[in-house]
Amino acid sequence: MAVLRGVKTLDMVDGEITKVSYEGAEYERVEGDAKDGDLLSVTEGIYHEDVGEFFECYDVDCDGDAVFDDGVCRGVALERSTYVLFRKKHVRLKVGDYAKVVDEGEISITGDIVKITEDDRGNTPFRCDVITGKGSGDYFWAQESELVLATEDEVVAAKETEAKRSTEAKWAKIGRKVDEYKVGDIVAYDDPAYFKNDGIGEVTADSTYNCGPEIKAIGRSGYYEDWYVRKSSLTLITPVEARFDRS
Repeated sequence: MAVLRGVKTLDMVDGEITKVSYEGAEYERVEGDAKDGDLLSVTEGIYHEDVGEFFECYDVDCDGDAVFDDGVCRGVALERSTYVLFRKKHVRLKVGDYAKVVDEGEISITGDIVKITEDDRGNTPFRCDVITGKGSGDYFWAQESELVLATEDEVVAAKETEAKRSTEAKWAKIGRKVDEYKVGDIVAYDDPAYFKNDGIGEVTADSTYNCGPEIKAIGRSGYYEDWYVRKSSLTLITPVEARFDRS
């Protein structure tokens, strides 16, 4: 783990930090012994750690010392008097949140990233749609103790996966693979290279180059032109099968 980067100070009292954020979660300064997942702000430097730096506790030894990775050695232990302790603030998960499974159940799988889609406030309140992981595509109901809020990176990856699946579903609905264009399709294009404008055009020929299909449209010249346009510059407006002007 080494020194944590991206820890931000949220609040201070009399010059002392009382609240920080890390990977989208808030941590509050607490007393007592450390627990797995707490953040440690070192006050007395020993071994390789620096005073004021933050580390993540991943274990507590038999003496009650916080164990962490200092970037050189995994298993470094600090006595309670040598660090300030910050613990993740409890915030109830809500519909729309992305979470990670940390306590595997009959259906859930540790490490899977899920999206909370329902909360019935019952004993097992959260319906979880599995976005990534071994259970991808499935869903289950979970207690809050089985989940932790996903990190920023995990949320980004989950949203990218959702966007990809949504795009695949739209194309599959018309019986095509993603970016499978056919002659007669009406498309929106943005082509500064050849048409030198953006607008609406018609696919007039299948792809013969890596760039994409041939499009007929009115270019910057004001006349109809035919150019091959990259698929990344196209958006399907109306598939040829749905055109009213075609039999």
